[in-house]
Amino acid sequence: MHINIKKQCKEALKKWEDEYWFVGIRFEDKEREIGEICECSKHNLDREDEREFPEYGTPEYDELPELDGTSAWNLETYRDFEGPFVTWHCYIVGGNQIANQDDGLDDNEIVIKNAVVLEKIF
Repeated sequence: MHINIKKQCKEALKKWEDEYWFVGIRFEDKEREIGEICECSKHNLDREDEREFPEYGTPEYDELPELDGTSAWNLETYRDFEGPFVTWHCYIVGGNQIANQDDGLDDNEIVIKNAVVLEKIF
């Protein structure tokens, strides 16, 4: 199955621009429903690679500090849509407030407060 993520993200950004100030793409293993409000993400300042996180549900994961919203790649600036993807799911999320801008986020990363799942890509 071929998925044109770049095209879908461009269309989503246009589709949601009047309703949400911030729209992002989120890759994760959790199954979500359209309209679901995402929980706050964990933060790992000590990692060398953006994918370097302890496994979900482990004591190491639970000890990580929590951000004030959901981490996503900002669709306004993110351009790395090439796989392979190491997650089971990909979502478009949106919201009208961002947080944690001064907390050592990755390039093109945003933290959206009360992020809602707008679309499921895979």
